[in-house]
Amino acid sequence: MTSQNRRSFFKTVFAAGAAMAVSGTGALAGRAQAAQAPAIDGVCLYAPGLATARDFVEAMRKSAPGNWSVQPLSGSLTDCYFQAALLFDDARRGKTNTFVGVLDQASFAVVHEAILDRGGRFHYATHEGRDRVTFSAEV
Repeated sequence: MTSQNRRSFFKTVFAAGAAMAVSGTGALAGRAQAAQAPAIDGVCLYAPGLATARDFVEAMRKSAPGNWSVQPLSGSLTDCYFQAALLFDDARRGKTNTFVGVLDQASFAVVHEAILDRGGRFHYATHEGRDRVTFSAEV
């Protein structure tokens, strides 16, 4: 008996919700507009010695148009750590919404630690061959 009462209650609620949705659709159809895609304001790190870095940067600019700050990582691995840490901190404090990169294995290991040490996380890290890692970190 209780289960029949519950079923009839949910049927009534769903029917009322469906009726409201159908009746409201006609009024809203004329005013609906396409959602605006958020503009990219991103940082793209790359290892200058990596032969395919320039291609990656160009691909990012073409596939994700927006305002890109392209930052080469240079110096020793310690320098790369602090440079990546500062760039990531600046990205989190500013209006940056995308933080990506293409690095060699050693540079990525250092950048990975710098981002994790700052409480960051990664959307993805893809190892492409022996000498190339692409990544995206949450900002």
